[in-house]
Amino acid sequence: MTQISYGLFSELLLVRIHGRAEAYLEGSSAERLALVAACRSEATVPDLAQRILSRTIYAQASSRIGPLRELLQNALDASPAGARIDVRSTEDGREVSVTDQGRGMTRTELLTDLLVPFRSGKAGELDAIGEHGIGFFSALEIAPWIEVVTATPSGGHRLLVAPLGAGPRHEDFSWTLLPLPRPFSTPSPPAGDHAARPARAPAPPRRPPTGTSVRLSLAQPISRPALAAEIAAAAGLVDPAVARIHVDGALVNTARARLRRAAEVPLRLPPSGDICGALELFVGRGDGIEPQLTITQKGLTVATRVDPFPGPELGLHRELARAITAAGFGLVAELPLGVPLNKGRSAVAASASAAVEAALVAAFERFILRDALYDRELLRAVDHRLSSVLDRLVHAALLGESITIASAQTADELDPLARTPTVAAPEQVIRFAGGLLDAPLFRSIVVDAGQRPPGAPPAPLGQLHWRGAALTLRELLQAHRAGVLRPLEGAPLLPSTQARSTARWPLGASSAASEPAAGAPGARPGELVYLALDEPLALAFWRRLATEGTAAQHAQPAAAAPPPRPPGAAPCPMPRTSRDVLLKTAADVPGVRAAAAAMTIIERLDAAISESADLPTSPIWAHQDLYGPDEMAHTDGSGISVNLASARVRALLTAVLLRDDAVAFTALTDLLLHEKTHVSLASYVPRPMAEHGTSFYRRKDWMRRRLLAAMASGAVVDPIRWLAVARRGLVSSALPAPEELSRAFQAAAAAA
Repeated sequence: MTQISYGLFSELLLVRIHGRAEAYLEGSSAERLALVAACRSEATVPDLAQRILSRTIYAQASSRIGPLRELLQNALDASPAGARIDVRSTEDGREVSVTDQGRGMTRTELLTDLLVPFRSGKAGELDAIGEHGIGFFSALEIAPWIEVVTATPSGGHRLLVAPLGAGPRHEDFSWTLLPLPRPFSTPSPPAGDHAARPARAPAPPRRPPTGTSVRLSLAQPISRPALAAEIAAAAGLVDPAVARIHVDGALVNTARARLRRAAEVPLRLPPSGDICGALELFVGRGDGIEPQLTITQKGLTVATRVDPFPGPELGLHRELARAITAAGFGLVAELPLGVPLNKGRSAVAASASAAVEAALVAAFERFILRDALYDRELLRAVDHRLSSVLDRLVHAALLGESITIASAQTADELDPLARTPTVAAPEQVIRFAGGLLDAPLFRSIVVDAGQRPPGAPPAPLGQLHWRGAALTLRELLQAHRAGVLRPLEGAPLLPSTQARSTARWPLGASSAASEPAAGAPGARPGELVYLALDEPLALAFWRRLATEGTAAQHAQPAAAAPPPRPPGAAPCPMPRTSRDVLLKTAADVPGVRAAAAAMTIIERLDAAISESADLPTSPIWAHQDLYGPDEMAHTDGSGISVNLASARVRALLTAVLLRDDAVAFTALTDLLLHEKTHVSLASYVPRPMAEHGTSFYRRKDWMRRRLLAAMASGAVVDPIRWLAVARRGLVSSALPAPEELSRAFQAAAAAA
C-alpha cells in the first residue's frame, strides 16, 4: 500500500460518501487526485463535504469544556481500568495535551475512523462511550492546530492537522501522517561489565509502550487553574478505579470517594422496553461535589441541574431536593452506557429522555423513603425545610385532609382553581406523600400491661410487656387521636428481656378498644406508645403535636377555634394590607389583634436581618390567598407579604405568640430570610437565578450567617426578645378565621 503523507479532511469524507475510500487509500498521488475530481464532478452539491465538516466542527460545543470532555472520553475508552490519563499545559497556556496509556491507533484507524466524521471504531465495544465518530472534530473549534502521536505494539504514527483559509470557521483542514521509529528493546549493558557481573539469562524484549497523546494549540490561551477547573467539571466524578486523571501532575477526580450509592432503578428504553442497565443515584458533599443534580455517564458530566424537578406535579420532590442541596449535598445520577446521548453529549437523546426522567424520579423517591429519612447526618445538616415537609403532612392529617397522590395528573386536572406557587407546591400535587405517611420512620416502644378496670392501680413492673416498633407517621397520628402517645422521657425503665418482636404495631385496626378510657384522659387501658425523641424528625413531629395541643388549651372559651377548611375549598382572598389598615378595617373580627402582634414580630425580625446585611427594611403586609397557597411572597421587589390563610404560617405564628418556641421562631426566620433574599436579588440578578438558582441559595446562606454573627457580637438584638413585648395585652393567640377576614374586607370595599 502506498504510504499517504498528505491530504484534506474534505477529500477523505468525499471519497467515503461516493464509496471509493479503499481505492483512494491504495492509489498513488495522481490516482487520488483523479478520484477526488471524479467524485466532485458526480456530486449534486460540489461543496457538500466542506458543509458537513463545518457543521460537524462548529455546531457541537458551546464552551471549551465540551471538546476537553470528548478527548477525555476517547482516552477513557482506549485505556485499561485504573490507568493514568495526563492533561498538561504550557506556562503560557497556549498548548494543552491529553495523554493516555491505551492501545493506540493504527494507520488505518487514523485515516478511516479518526479523520472521517460519523464513523467510529468503537462500535460494538460494551464499555465504550463514544459512538458518533465526531468527538475529535469538536477539538478543532478551540484548537485549529492539533498533533496526535500514537503508538501500538506494531508501530507508531504522528498526525499533524492544520487549518486552511482565514478563520475561525476555516473552510477545510489538512492532515499529514508520518511514521515514528519503532522503540528500542531493553538496552545492552555497558562495555567492560561482563567480567564484573555474573552471567545471567538474557532479559525478554521489553514490550513497546502504547498510548495516544493529543496536543492542542489553542486559539485562546487558558490558565492552569482554569484548565484544572474545567477538567474537574467535565471528569471530576470519574471513578479512580476506571482512570486516574491528572492535570499538571495533580489528581482531579477525587470526589467519587465522597459519594455513596443511595438508590438504583432499572431503566427501560423505548420502543422495545428492554432494560439497558440501571440508573444509579449517589449523594455526598465536599470538594468537587456541587450542590446540584449532576447527570453523568462513566463519570463524565452530561448535564447539571440546579432545580432537578421542574413542573407542578413534582412539587414535593422539588422541595425535598432544594432542602438537600441547600445544605451542601450534591446528587449524582449515573446513566448506564446503553443510554444514548445527543451528538454534543450535553443531554440525553430525545428518544430516551422520558425514560430517564421517570427513572430519575423513581430513584429519588427510593432515596428519600429508604435512605434520606433515616440518615441522621443528612437530617441534621439540612435547614428546617426537610422538617417542614413533615410539618405540612402532619397538619394536613390533623385536619383530616386527604393527601392526593397525583402520579400522572397535572395541577389543572386535580384542581382547576389551583394557581402555580412560587416557593412550594400545593398539597393537591404531592406525588408520593402517601409513601412518606406510611414509611416506618419513628422508633417507638409499645407497652401492653393487660386490660385493667377503670380506676385500678397500674400493673407491677414485672407484669409489663413491651416491644420495639418502627411506626409510621399515620400510625402515630392515630395513637395521638386515641390519647395513648407519650414521649420516651416518660417511659418506664423496662428490662430488655421483656422485649417482644419488632413487628409493626397494627394501630390502623379500628376497634372499640382503641378509644381512650372514660375518666382517664390521655391513656388507654393496658396500652401506651412511647415515641423516641432522639431523631430530628421525631422531635419535629412531637413539637408539632405540642403546638397543636397548646394552641387548643390557650384559645378563649368564647371564641373557639374555627373549623378546618375542607380540602379543595375555594380560596378566601383578602387584599394586601398593612397592620394599621388591618386593625381599622377588621377591628371586630376575633383574632385580629393577634394577627397584628404577629406582624409586629415579623417587622422586628425583618429589621434585624436588614441591619445585619446592610439592607433597607421591607414593608410588611398581610394577605390571604392573593398569590396562591405560598406562606409568604415578595410582592414588588421591596415588600414582603404574609399569607394569613396558610396553614403553616398560622401554626408558626400561633406557636411564637404562645411562648418562646425556638423551633417555630427559627422556621419563621427562615421563611423571612427566603423572601428577603428574593428582595435583595430582584434588582440585579436575572429572574431564573433570583428565584431558586445557585446565586439565590448562596445569598440566603450569606444573609443567615450575617444575622447570626451580628447577634453573637451584640450588633443586633436577638429578635426573639421582642416576643414578650408583642404579647402584651393579648388575651388569646388564636388568629382570625380566613373566611371572616375575607368577609370583613369585602364589606369594607362594598361600603367604599
